[in-house]
Amino acid sequence: MGTEFRMLTHLNDNCLHLKLVGNFDGVSAGRVIGLLRKYVQRVSTVIIHTSSLIKMPFAQNEFRNAFRSLQKQRVRFIVTGEHASLFA
Repeated sequence: MGTEFRMLTHLNDNCLHLKLVGNFDGVSAGRVIGLLRKYVQRVSTVIIHTSSLIKMPFAQNEFRNAFRSLQKQRVRFIVTGEHASLFA
């Protein structure tokens, strides 16, 4: 695949910290959505750190639509970093 991307996770109490590192393309976006779907029912807050991302061109509308559907759950999302707009 060639995508150099990592998701560093830390779970404490009801809060998931997710640090995104590397190239953010369609494949890595799908991995993020998949991971978030696993956790949205189990935590009250998700903090996504985007400062270590390298923004790559991909289908941003598809990603944003999937992320918006997750935001309808009873979980609070906090997105930090220079690429936070990807999640807007």
